[in-house]
Amino acid sequence: MRWFVLLLLFFGTVINFADKSIIGLAAVSIMKDFNLSYTQWGLVGSSYYWLFPVTGIFGAALADRFGAKKILGFLMLTWTVLQFGVLAITALPLLIVYRVLLGVFEAPYTPIAFNHVHKWFPPKQIGFATSIVVAGGGVGAMVVAPLLVALIVAFGWKVAFALLGAASFVWFFLFQFFTKESPVQVYKEKQKKARLEKIKLKDFLVLVASPTALFTTFAFLSTQFLIVWFTIWLPIYLVEVVQLSAIQMGYGVATIGVVSILIYIGVSAFSDHLFKKNQNWRLSRVYVVAGAMGIGALFLASVTVFQNPVWVIIALCLAKGFTYVILPIGPSIMINELPERGGLMASILTSFGNLAGIVGPILTGSIVALAGANKIAGYNLSILFIAGLVLIFSLLFAIFVKPKLAKVSMDEQHVKLEEKESRKKNSVPVL
Repeated sequence: MRWFVLLLLFFGTVINFADKSIIGLAAVSIMKDFNLSYTQWGLVGSSYYWLFPVTGIFGAALADRFGAKKILGFLMLTWTVLQFGVLAITALPLLIVYRVLLGVFEAPYTPIAFNHVHKWFPPKQIGFATSIVVAGGGVGAMVVAPLLVALIVAFGWKVAFALLGAASFVWFFLFQFFTKESPVQVYKEKQKKARLEKIKLKDFLVLVASPTALFTTFAFLSTQFLIVWFTIWLPIYLVEVVQLSAIQMGYGVATIGVVSILIYIGVSAFSDHLFKKNQNWRLSRVYVVAGAMGIGALFLASVTVFQNPVWVIIALCLAKGFTYVILPIGPSIMINELPERGGLMASILTSFGNLAGIVGPILTGSIVALAGANKIAGYNLSILFIAGLVLIFSLLFAIFVKPKLAKVSMDEQHVKLEEKESRKKNSVPVL
């Protein structure tokens, strides 16, 4: 059951990021239909994140209280309605309203999914399992890009959006009727007890302001700037600066997505391997993530110097793959700080990180617009800004983040018991 849950969470993330990224893939068509400037397009990209931080925390807190199945099911139904509602968009104001509402209801998905993984998997598999969920983002944002581009070209961008709404409804049906909330049979009793335990605001604020939580959040934030750039600006960058055709752009985006997924899954699995051997969070989690982010920042900065199309694709594969390692492991560090409120802790990380979504698109749009005819200089400045942020906060992350010893939850104990019983059943008795 846990692997099926993980598979559905993976596909849920695919849909989530396809919803985010299709706006970038359809950028040329949408800007042409509505006669939008670069500044206006930056506003469209930013609008998705205007309420994202608030609703991400609120939705994850509701999931801690009422359960992931109910909240995720509700979210998927709203995605369905909103994506079909795109068919009625006729002007820029409606496009912005749609993007704001989509951000409102998509914000809670990632922290809830991260915390749900922690219910089903033991600590020694958390890095790998969470990286599979994160990989869904890479697939949704980049790997399926050629398919989304083909749908946009064949049927128009509005129909392509509506088809993603249909995918959300299929996911809702499978998740609601074929999964369980938790591997622990006493889930209701556990939740009832948890509701009686209130968090003291002062203690909670001290925890959130601790060096471990604070610099994990800032490292996550720096990576979010890169995520937003990849989502909103990468397709246009590959067409206008690297001079790829629309089809080449689609395959380039897909290549970056596939290779980067393999990289951060591999690094996350390596982190799990180290943790299994030494149980040392600093060595297996913090140093691995910080080193990977630093390498990723250097590869990202290199595209401003070497702009050969082949090197740009290779460098962006490596930049995304190494930098994104914070995405599966960062939430694990935050959840470990307060396991009984795992959804809330993960949502603080993702919601604060997604403040980059408010600033990033507008900042990049303004830089490119100010550069005038020299678009390459504008894009290069935006890339160097992001690379600098990632490099600085990876160093601070390595210095100040010191996670406490992991607690073993009831869910994890149950998973271990299931593994032990499974080994007994599969063992051959000696006669």
